[in-house]
Amino acid sequence: MRKLMRKRILVPVAAIAALALAGIAFAYFTSSGTGSGTATVGSAAGVTITNVTLPDTLYPGGSTTVRFTIRNSSSSTAVQVGSVVADTSAGTNGITDNLPAGCDRTWFTFDPVTVNDSIPAGGSVDETGTLHFAESRTNQDACQGQTPTLNLTVDNGRL
Repeated sequence: MRKLMRKRILVPVAAIAALALAGIAFAYFTSSGTGSGTATVGSAAGVTITNVTLPDTLYPGGSTTVRFTIRNSSSSTAVQVGSVVADTSAGTNGITDNLPAGCDRTWFTFDPVTVNDSIPAGGSVDETGTLHFAESRTNQDACQGQTPTLNLTVDNGRL
């Protein structure tokens, strides 16, 4: 009779214990909470374009190779460079210097140079592009002997 009594007590106690454990597991899986954290994001130190050289003399309807170096001035971070284009904020088609009347800056155009490269910290990349001097079908004598300056900039909108 004791065995029977023990079984009658053990079965409900085991059922209650199983329900209690299920309730705890259910409460665990439905819990929620919030939290936040902060991090510091570095910034690129920037790049410079140096050693811009135009080795050939320009004539109407002609072009010349433009050589230049892109330098990463950061000492700790690589930078991605998309393209190099004429810096139109420095002048029409990137051309500055006081060209005389009759020598139109719009006659000079620089083809964008696709770099699409990562330059390591403190590193540099040598590139070449092309500067064109358009044939305007008008008198371009005012440009003879002039030394227009070509200004270049990095354009990462072309990445």
